[in-house]
Amino acid sequence: MASSPPPRAGAASPSRWRRPDPVHQRSRSAPLPPVAPPPAATSLAGSLLEAATLLERERLGTALLGVLNDAFRLPPCRLVVADRPQLHATDEGGRLTRRTYGTYRCRLSRPGDPPGGCVIRIYHLTAIRRQVLRPRPFLDTLLHEWVHHLDFAGLRFDRSPHTSGFYHRLQAVGDALGVGSSPSPAPRPRSQGSPGATARRRGRGAE
Repeated sequence: MASSPPPRAGAASPSRWRRPDPVHQRSRSAPLPPVAPPPAATSLAGSLLEAATLLERERLGTALLGVLNDAFRLPPCRLVVADRPQLHATDEGGRLTRRTYGTYRCRLSRPGDPPGGCVIRIYHLTAIRRQVLRPRPFLDTLLHEWVHHLDFAGLRFDRSPHTSGFYHRLQAVGDALGVGSSPSPAPRPRSQGSPGATARRRGRGAE
């Protein structure tokens, strides 16, 4: 393996002269806004832990998003529960290497503007066996994608990376609803290494 020559005395290392990413810095430090979700949100979250059909989950999930968005003063976000397997990839032996539980999409005219056309999409069937997704990962995915919505619409980020702050906000939402949430990226609703959500710019095709 080739190695790089040692740096000259006084020379800045790449990690020192690389400019810090302000979005990552803000995401790491931003807490969940001090809002107490109403009892209706707690009730809906609990009901989702019992729901198994696509129509039930779409109805209850849509209602939960509406209550959370009203409580945190966020714009609407539509929920689509897709009756299809999770997007995924396998290795040469057919072993699962990557899968996507859900996605969040929105449009931004300019950084800092409120987003529009916000949609959360959750896949109702597992990647390989094509079984109905269990209630716990469904709710975790819904809350995970809603925190991306909070980042764009509430905290006004122009990206929503998976930082430690993102997962702290996710944990705080789950705790506030009395249902908890995955405290770390494992298991995570997106594939390992997924960078988080980015907004679609007006006039551009980037996700």
